Amino acid sequence: MLVVASSTGTGNTRLVAEGTSLAALQGFSSLDLSPGAFPAEGSRTDHPHVVSVSALAAQIEPRLVQRLRHGPVLVTLDDAHRTPPPVLGAVSAVMAKLKDLPVCWLITVHAEQFATAASATLQDMARVLPCDWIEPLTPLSDDAALAIAADVLGAEPDQDVAALVGSAGTTPLQVVEVVLDLVRDNQVQAVGGVARLMAGPMERGIACAVSPEPAGQLPWPFRRMMGERLHGLSPQAQDVLQVAAVLGCGFAPEDLAEMLGEPVAVLLRPLREALAAGFLRGGGAEFLFHREPVWRAVLGSVPEPMRSALHRQAVTMLLGREHRDAVSVAVHLVHCARTGDAEAVSAVDAAAQSLLPDSPEAAAALAINGLRITAPGEPNRIALGVTAAAALVRMGRLSQAVELARDLLHPEDPGHVQSASVLRTWQTIAQMLRGDATTVCTVGLEVTEAATDGHDLSPELLLLNILSLHNLTAAIGMADQVLAQAGQFNSDVLAAALTVRAMASWREGNLDVAIEAAEAAVAVRDELTRIWQSDPLWTKVWILTRLGRLDEALAGVDEACGTAEAHGTGVMTSVPLTLRAAVLLAQGEVAAAEAAATTGLAASEIAEMPLFQPQLGAVLVLCALRRGDLVTATDGLRRLEESIPAGPTHPCAVTLRLIAGQVAAAGDGAVAAIDEIRPFAEDPGLCLQLLMEAPTATAWCVRTAMAADDHVLAELFASTAEDLARANPKHESVVVAAAHGRALVKQDTGVLAELRDRCADAWTKASLAEDIAAVHLDTDREQAVLELNHALGGYDEIEAELDSARVRRTLRRLGVRRRRTTVRRQDDQEPEPRPRTGWDSLTGTEQKVARLVADGLTNRQVAKELFISPHTVGFHLRQIYRKLAIASRVDLARIAP
Repeated sequence: MLVVASSTGTGNTRLVAEGTSLAALQGFSSLDLSPGAFPAEGSRTDHPHVVSVSALAAQIEPRLVQRLRHGPVLVTLDDAHRTPPPVLGAVSAVMAKLKDLPVCWLITVHAEQFATAASATLQDMARVLPCDWIEPLTPLSDDAALAIAADVLGAEPDQDVAALVGSAGTTPLQVVEVVLDLVRDNQVQAVGGVARLMAGPMERGIACAVSPEPAGQLPWPFRRMMGERLHGLSPQAQDVLQVAAVLGCGFAPEDLAEMLGEPVAVLLRPLREALAAGFLRGGGAEFLFHREPVWRAVLGSVPEPMRSALHRQAVTMLLGREHRDAVSVAVHLVHCARTGDAEAVSAVDAAAQSLLPDSPEAAAALAINGLRITAPGEPNRIALGVTAAAALVRMGRLSQAVELARDLLHPEDPGHVQSASVLRTWQTIAQMLRGDATTVCTVGLEVTEAATDGHDLSPELLLLNILSLHNLTAAIGMADQVLAQAGQFNSDVLAAALTVRAMASWREGNLDVAIEAAEAAVAVRDELTRIWQSDPLWTKVWILTRLGRLDEALAGVDEACGTAEAHGTGVMTSVPLTLRAAVLLAQGEVAAAEAAATTGLAASEIAEMPLFQPQLGAVLVLCALRRGDLVTATDGLRRLEESIPAGPTHPCAVTLRLIAGQVAAAGDGAVAAIDEIRPFAEDPGLCLQLLMEAPTATAWCVRTAMAADDHVLAELFASTAEDLARANPKHESVVVAAAHGRALVKQDTGVLAELRDRCADAWTKASLAEDIAAVHLDTDREQAVLELNHALGGYDEIEAELDSARVRRTLRRLGVRRRRTTVRRQDDQEPEPRPRTGWDSLTGTEQKVARLVADGLTNRQVAKELFISPHTVGFHLRQIYRKLAIASRVDLARIAP
């Protein structure tokens, strides 16, 4: 007999259900004697209080004996404290009679109800059979609570929903109740396998603290629940909690005592009560509210006039101290300072500026809410607006920054001239990052009068950043002027100029100079205080990726991610993802590259920063091509062409043309591909850039030209690559690419074989085997088949399905049939696709992720195990759920083999 005595709502019933399921797997049948299940409704014994024990036992014993004929039996009795005494007596009698038979008894009782008549009966039962008293079920861990919420919602809770779930309580019942309340009131929706609040993301930290309505974003069911819990406390505990909430999400007991005018010792009882009720937790020298939503709910319960008065009292208390936290003072001032109080506005602005480098979200919230205590025409109003705009731009709220600047720069409210000029500059930066076409035309007028005013803005820096995106020729001219007078400019302007010089040298084919300039730019840059809109590290990674130095490039990506996180530049979140996606694709990690690019596109949409969307779109097109999904690739190419202006001047123009050629080759053949790239191929400068797009670009261009029977163009590609190699002999990828191109022109299988043997890249090795086979097709069928099999194995290993399909078609022409796992190509007549659903439809990586998640690992733990990012794990999980037609991790755990 197993007895569980645990508190109400801790999961006794779920334990019984899981125990029944596990017993069934071990060959047990089950009999449920829980209240409501026995006696059955409508039976002659459905009033057990007035039925004898023997009559009830006569009902139970036959059912149990019947099941014993087929094997061992698990008898469950949930909520034994609600079971009528006659039923418990009958159970005890049957247990004694059948004690030597293979019957296991699982009984649960609420701990707080244990001192009832049921306890004596359970004690009697324990004397009949060996009895294990299982420890009470412990409070839910955060992960367990989230798992329950995910089960109920059918989706993974996002950060906001998770915070509400974590604030609900520590029992399954409390978690389920708050989630069901959210669902019933249409406060939550599931999109893409993630449950989010219908009202949008909630503010956090200082943004909550300065909000005029601290509980305004909390769903009403949650506020109602917290209000009921608050009113369940003693009046003294309620008062103490509400005053503590004004001090912040964390507070020192000494500060609380001073606010209340009481000795600290007086707080012992109400604080102990609040801790026991789950409102507070210990945090070293401070008390902390259990979760931020709990704090907001309590703070929102304080009437607004009282909140303002308490904030004023807190300001007085803090200003009376020698060592005070300027940010804390500013937070309170926002709520209580009188409009036009210049000293208060200056204090808020100074605090917001101190937050700007590391926490732009907090700086923006403080500065924007600080505008409530300013009046039109005040110089400090524009200064505070500058801080707010700078923070909004850094965190990626570009449209809000533009609108804020427009509102504050009203002609009738000129403000302080110098601050207004700086505010116009931040407006220009926001427009630049949004990709506004008019920015380039107006930027000269916008920045020439800008003053630093403590915000580290430089007209030259801004112009270099803008021109490098829209007019590289003009940017090169300006960069050369800056470098010629290096002593007159700060380090970040020099870094921007060196970055432009690196790009110019790359385009000219001077690779050593390009790398040296990029490295010099990284070395000379400051702590990204001014140059964060265009970190030279990005350019260095871009160059290293195209040279095939992928380990160095990936290290640079990691550094760029760390820098962006450290400096809070959320607007640029998509840039490291863009760089990572390109490196992963070059490494042959197609699924991971696709996940990174998809995440990057989502981040760029959130930040309204589309500058790097073409690069992300290019990765997605190439991933689709690699998978053999020509429909998706063609659709992605169409969107790329719509987003990139026609002509060769756009930074992505060469990339677009090469991709257009590759899509054309996959769909319509080599002649169509050459037609796509010919305009660039016949221009010496553009042809050079075309071949430098990737270490594999030269081979592809030569191979395609020869397949189109355009030997003149093939020779042009090969000779251009050789010229580049001669000018840059230190760069192995360039030298190898030139050798590969020349070997293709000469049909030199010896050189191709030598290159294959020394090649480490799986895709390039497979393509070299295919090139060797192409030479042997008409002269040595056996050797051709051997090489094609090598190529097919390499392509299959990295799931390069389009390439695998091409090799299979060639093998079929030679009379060799190899089974195809998946390919989607318009001209294939005999597809044998991988299943679209079920476990076999998952890729190798998806199966690894699925097994780890089924074993109970979180996304972050899976990411660490597989050396990928949590975003990539989330991407794979969505694909897994779709293919397996499931909705949660629990479903996955149940069906995983």
